[in-house]
Amino acid sequence: MPSLAQRTRDLVSEADPEVSFGSWTTAVRRSVLSFEFDCERPQEFGGALNDRSLGEVNFVNMACGRHAAYRDGRAAAEAGYYVLTLQLSGSLRMEQDERAARLRPGEFAVYDSSRPARLVSSDDYRSTCVRFPKELLGGPHPEPLAEVTATAFAYEPGLPSVVWDTLISLNRNLHAMGPHAGLAVHNVMDMVGVMLRTAAGAVVRSDQEMLLHRIRAHIDAHLDDPELGPAQIAAAHYISLRQLHSLFERTGSSVARWIRTRRIELCKRDLADPANSSVPISTLAARRGFTNPSHFAQLFKRTTGRSPKAYRHAASRP
Repeated sequence: MPSLAQRTRDLVSEADPEVSFGSWTTAVRRSVLSFEFDCERPQEFGGALNDRSLGEVNFVNMACGRHAAYRDGRAAAEAGYYVLTLQLSGSLRMEQDERAARLRPGEFAVYDSSRPARLVSSDDYRSTCVRFPKELLGGPHPEPLAEVTATAFAYEPGLPSVVWDTLISLNRNLHAMGPHAGLAVHNVMDMVGVMLRTAAGAVVRSDQEMLLHRIRAHIDAHLDDPELGPAQIAAAHYISLRQLHSLFERTGSSVARWIRTRRIELCKRDLADPANSSVPISTLAARRGFTNPSHFAQLFKRTTGRSPKAYRHAASRP
């Protein structure tokens, strides 16, 4: 039976020629994150890299020799990302949050771009790195994942093997999926989020967390209601407004911000769905509780950097 390295050899192919240490590090900084690098014999180093991107998600395939990479987490422009590394051959030592994981072929781990990290590879290093915005995991709530950074996930029955196989297949077929690619990427990132939050034990360790979990589910179920707001949510859960706001303050968010973020995220998915290609943007926005098209367009552009029309157009490109 072919090894994992043999089965994934095409991800970095002969069409991606080896380059020098300096050129390779520049490519990593452009496609993944800004790092500082060390290499014992840079004159003997050879590395190859390619990336496949769709919207805000980058699939970066790399092969190279032994090296070390460091970042201090102070690059504000890059603070909003996670990077999931899938080890294809060789090994990688990943350090973050006072933990260290040694990844071997068939294992994967995540690190947070906003905090210091150290990565040290072996020779014959091959990996696929998936860089994605934190918001794709369900809004601005990164705290639970601090418990699973630099933690190795093994390819084993259950969700980890499904996530691994799906990411590799999506990476390989991204540019052949046509207008379905955008929606597929969003759905896969949902699955990644479930795996990471489950591993972090984010499904609820206390009564307060259980309540917050129920409230977030309630919000998702009622996003089409333009009147959805703190008063209605508090009444539906028999708590005071003060209690509700206190629950969200602990997450670093607010009720209004959470609702707004979830609405925009689901609008992004609706705009990327080929089944909605003929549905007016204003209709899609109204389905998510935005009754004023102009306000929606301004908020969407301020949040995503693109107008709804431009986002839909970019998502429909193969």
